[in-house]
Amino acid sequence: MNLVELLQLASSEEKAEEFLRQKGVLKTFDCCPFCEAKNIGKIRRNLFKCYSCKKEWSVRKDSILENLKIPFSKFIMAVKLFILEVPVNKAYKELDLAYNTTHKIYTKIRECIYKFVSKDDELLSGELEMDESYFGGRRKGNRGRGAKDKIPVFGILERNGKVKVEVVKDVSGETLLRETIKKVKRGSLIYTDKFKSYDSLVMYGFRHERIDKSVRFSNGKVYINGIEGFWSYAKERLLKFHGVSRDSFIYYLKELEFRYNFRYNIDDSLYACLGGIN
Repeated sequence: MNLVELLQLASSEEKAEEFLRQKGVLKTFDCCPFCEAKNIGKIRRNLFKCYSCKKEWSVRKDSILENLKIPFSKFIMAVKLFILEVPVNKAYKELDLAYNTTHKIYTKIRECIYKFVSKDDELLSGELEMDESYFGGRRKGNRGRGAKDKIPVFGILERNGKVKVEVVKDVSGETLLRETIKKVKRGSLIYTDKFKSYDSLVMYGFRHERIDKSVRFSNGKVYINGIEGFWSYAKERLLKFHGVSRDSFIYYLKELEFRYNFRYNIDDSLYACLGGIN
């Protein structure tokens, strides 16, 4: 959506509502959501009623907007600012909303992304790169593996395809193998570094080639520059938040996975995500 289209939608609540309905963010009810009776009707602009069970519901029911008391037009603008990676402490001024309200919108969007990404059970295949990285932590500690107070994250990148990342309890062979089996099709060719936790991949039906980064960073097609590039991308973007709590970290991580995977069609992909929260 370009700026002209955004301004046109934001100029009218009716246009904004229709846009959100077309995108599936606002639900269209053909029957009562409580008793499933067909005898329903609109009694006010934003309110419906069932004439069988006598219950009423808002146009926002079962949507991300259900408990957000903001105009539809401002929600659309908030989504655009989120897509453009405008932080909350700037977005709330642009939207003329309270900081807490804007923060709530951003939090709900990240929760939707987390649910959407978590439902993706399609196996990665072909040529893949695997690596682990460490995020956060107040103490500097050691760099890389064994870093103190940091969150270990395991990543798998499908060359010319998706990336999948997961917070893990540790980087043991058992943990990384379990995540690999869940996410990668057997027979795929996996590139890693020389870390011993990858030793058993071949035993479980994966082809496996290694690069010794103490000697060189690539050897023909044997490299893990792609997944390492994702780590750099993720850490650069997380820096601007000036600290993310451990409890919230997974939502920011999955947001970055989503942004990377849908970087060529982020607008439509995010609205598809926001429309599928139930």
